[in-house]
Amino acid sequence: MNKKRTPLLALAVLFAGSLSFYSCVPDEEYPLEPQIEFLDFVRYGNDSASFRITFTDGDGDIGLAEEDTVYPYHESGDYYFNCLMPYEYKNSSGNFVPFMILNPDTNAFNDTIASNDSIPLVFPYRIPLVLLNGQVKALNGEIHIKMYAPYKIHPAYRYQCYIYDRALNKSNVITSPEFN
Repeated sequence: MNKKRTPLLALAVLFAGSLSFYSCVPDEEYPLEPQIEFLDFVRYGNDSASFRITFTDGDGDIGLAEEDTVYPYHESGDYYFNCLMPYEYKNSSGNFVPFMILNPDTNAFNDTIASNDSIPLVFPYRIPLVLLNGQVKALNGEIHIKMYAPYKIHPAYRYQCYIYDRALNKSNVITSPEFN
């Protein structure tokens, strides 16, 4: 055998062996329910902010298409918005509590508002459909949520956040750090 070809042949065998080794590495596996983690919160002056989270999903069914408007994703349904962010503020006792607003479904007037006429303030968002390439269904990535004023109502506040996938699996609920 030619001595000049021996290193080239050894390199080709090494490359082929590496390729077959890496092609046997199993794909990342995640739970079917989405899992999210807080990444960061960036304010852009007093009129907007970006809330960023990371996500994983085992079956890759994150997001909704614009035409996803029939049951269970219809506009008046519970799943039209697939990302929900309850707003909490620090009260005078130093505890975080939900900020309550008048429930739009009640007929209460300002002088007759009862405690059951209010609901927590929740910022709703709709994550667009994530399309998969190839056969791997598991997904991971980042979601950037653009928030517009008023994203801040109190001196000390924070958000909770959770998402739903198309199979209506609810993610874990995360809580952001305190913002001032």
